[in-house]
Amino acid sequence: MIKNKNVIKVMVLGVLFIIFTMVQGCGKTKDNHKKANEQIAEISLEEEGGEPHTHKEEIEPHTHSHSPQSDPGKRILKPEDVKGLWVFPESKDKLGSGGLLKIYMDAESHPQASSGFAKYELGVGGALPEHKHNKTEEIAYFLSGKGIVISYENNKKIETVVEEGYVWYTAPGEWHSFKNTGDVPLKLVFATIPNAKHGLLNFFKKVSAEPGKQATALSAEEFAKLASENDMILKPAKIE
Repeated sequence: MIKNKNVIKVMVLGVLFIIFTMVQGCGKTKDNHKKANEQIAEISLEEEGGEPHTHKEEIEPHTHSHSPQSDPGKRILKPEDVKGLWVFPESKDKLGSGGLLKIYMDAESHPQASSGFAKYELGVGGALPEHKHNKTEEIAYFLSGKGIVISYENNKKIETVVEEGYVWYTAPGEWHSFKNTGDVPLKLVFATIPNAKHGLLNFFKKVSAEPGKQATALSAEEFAKLASENDMILKPAKIE
C-alpha cells in the first residue's frame, strides 16, 4: 500500500515536471517569435532607408479676405476725397444763390450701404423748390447759418426757423423745402434712406456741374421728368 502511494507521488511529480517544462518552452517560443518580428521590422526600415511613415493632416491657416462684393465702399472719407458740385448756380463761374453739394455716400460709391450721405451749402437768398419723395426719408442736421424749413400739416403751410444744431426729419410723401434767410451760406448734412440708385442724390448729380463747367440745360418738361424718375415730385405751382 505504501509502495503504491510512493509510486503515485512519483508519477504526479513527473507529470508536473513535464507540464512545467512545456510551459517554459512555450514562453521561449513566444519570445523568439516577438524577437523575430522586431528583427524583420528593423530590416524593412533599413531597406526603405527612413523612419516609418506616419500620416499627418496638413491644415493650412485660415485667412479671411473680403470679396469686392462684400466691401460697401471706403469706411473713412476726408473732405478732399469728394468733389464739390454746384446745384442751380447763377453761371458756370458764379454759384450765387445756388448750392454747393458734396456727396460722401450714394448708391454708386457705397452700393451696399442702407443710406446715402451728403453735405449741402445753400447760398445767400437761395431756396429749393417745394417737393416730396414717395419712397425716401430725409434726416438733416444744420451746421451753421440761418434759414426757414417749409412743411405742411393738414394741408396748412408751416414755416419753421432753423439754425445751427437743429435736426430736420422728412417722411415719405411729405411736401417740404427750405431757404436761406441769413447773410452767410446755410450749411447742413443730410442722409437719404434708402440709398436708392435713382433717388434724390442722383437727381442732384444730373442737374449740377463741377465749378467752372456748364450744367446741362433742361427745359421745364425735361426737368420735371428727371425729377420724377428720381423720386422727387415737384409741387405744382399755385395760380392765384
